[in-house]
Amino acid sequence: MKREDVIQRIIDEKGVKAIPVLIDMLEESDSETYELITDIIDILGTDAKKYLFEEFKKRFSKNNFDDVVMLYLIDVLSGMECEELKPYLERMMNMYSDERAFPLIIEALLRITKDEKYIDILSTFLDDTGDIQDLAIMAIAEHPTKKGINYLLNKYMSNISKSEKALILDSIQKMFFKNQNLFDEVKKHPASEEIVEILEWMLK
Repeated sequence: MKREDVIQRIIDEKGVKAIPVLIDMLEESDSETYELITDIIDILGTDAKKYLFEEFKKRFSKNNFDDVVMLYLIDVLSGMECEELKPYLERMMNMYSDERAFPLIIEALLRITKDEKYIDILSTFLDDTGDIQDLAIMAIAEHPTKKGINYLLNKYMSNISKSEKALILDSIQKMFFKNQNLFDEVKKHPASEEIVEILEWMLK
């Protein structure tokens, strides 16, 4: 059976009631099954919000250390601007030993609250390397502000690799799609001479 047919069959037969089972499957699934499950949840959209939040609360109450599925749930729910998530997020930092979880949690708080203090916190991860830095760059781009774009521009001007610069350019481009007025902020920055032409080409 084709992937699309599997998705449609589950939606037709179970709808949002399939969510608890799907979430349990995420924990042990291979990459292909994981993508299938996330596609189904994505298609169900806001109709799934109540069920996703209930599943999140169940997992949170178990206080399991390093629960990766819970990070997936906060990503989806914060994208739906689930404000009920906020008090839980503030207590999640102590539930993970892997520091890569921290920018994901802060990103979820930023999405829900729109409070720029979380951009300041995310900026502290820009001095890290590898996945943590990349996650922070992408998280800052979620909320397009002058403060956020200046953090990314300053990072771009530092001694970083070509791949890191490419990620920053992609993230700034994403911010422009949400707030075109930020282009003027780039032109005022010392980095503008090097990157304005590149960004104009990317935005064509």
